[in-house]
Formats: sequence, C-alpha cells, structure tokens
Amino acid sequence: MDKDKGDIEKYIRAKKRVDNLKNFYAHIVIYVIMSLLLFLFKGRIIDFFVGKGVRDEGFLTWMDWNFVFIPIIWGVVLLVIGIYHFRFKSGFIKKWEARQLRKYMEE
Repeated sequence: MDKDKGDIEKYIRAKKRVDNLKNFYAHIVIYVIMSLLLFLFKGRIIDFFVGKGVRDEGFLTWMDWNFVFIPIIWGVVLLVIGIYHFRFKSGFIKKWEARQLRKYMEE
C-alpha cells in the first residue's frame, strides 16, 4: 500500500514538473514570436503615430525605447523563472512544497 502511495506521489511530482516545462517552453515561444513582431513592426507602428499627427519627440523616443526594453525585461523575467524551475531549488522551497503536498493530500 505504501509503495502505491509513493508511486502516486512520484507521478504527481513528475506530472507537475512536466507541466511546468511545457508551460515554460510555451512562454518562450510566445516571447520569441512577440519580440520578432515588435521588431518587425516597430517602424510601422511609429509611422502610424506620426501619420496621425503625433509630433512629440519625447513620446516617439519613449515608444522607441519601449520596443527595446519590453523584450529585454520579459527575457530577464523568463531567465529568472527558468533558473527557479530548473536549477535553483533551495532546501527551504523543497521542504515547503513537501509540506504543502502533504497538507493538500490529507484534505
């Protein structure tokens, strides 16, 4: 009976890890697609605003910098998430996860 319970817990942990990997890779794909679209259409978007009469250089410069910094910030966040999920699992986090799993399994 304990062996079955241990197998189920291993399966649940493995399933959670696979789901995390799948979600992380999907997020990377979305990041790459959106970054490419931002860089490809950057000029057209700025031209659209200029065509609508926006002449404020400060605003146009702000938009130009946003096209650069959004992918950079998003990439850093993805990097931190990747490090957390795949490399850095401190003892505190592992113990907390185990306690939470036990708590919810008992409910």
